Amino acid sequence: MRKEENHGKFTKTVLATGTNDVLYIDSLLNLSKGAQVLHVPDMAGRYYSVQFTDPWDGTNFAYVGKRTTGTRTGGYLMSGPGWKRAGAQGITQIASPHNSVLVIGRAFVESDSDLSTAYGLAKQIQVTPLSRWQSGH
Repeated sequence: MRKEENHGKFTKTVLATGTNDVLYIDSLLNLSKGAQVLHVPDMAGRYYSVQFTDPWDGTNFAYVGKRTTGTRTGGYLMSGPGWKRAGAQGITQIASPHNSVLVIGRAFVESDSDLSTAYGLAKQIQVTPLSRWQSGH
């Protein structure tokens, strides 16, 4: 299963791979035009992770997920180098070393009967330009 959604400055893909217990979400972001906000839904204790990677050298520079930030609803402001504007209230800033960011997310699937629930949650992991983001996304 592979589903792509085009959101202007980035393309988000949710896909199942050879492993049956994880859904992957990927996106390539361009922060040169401004910061973006990652929204994660309440995952209700489910394992998930979102890693932020420099696509040029493969360095992971930030991580959001069950082990580091918990499973409650959250917002994370992703900004490029030199970005100085004030962020939105109630969200954590993640500074990228470059304007290009590879975002790779994973959501655990417990069983075949859990696939639709996991897919619904994975689809709610979204990135929105800060200029269009509203608190409570």
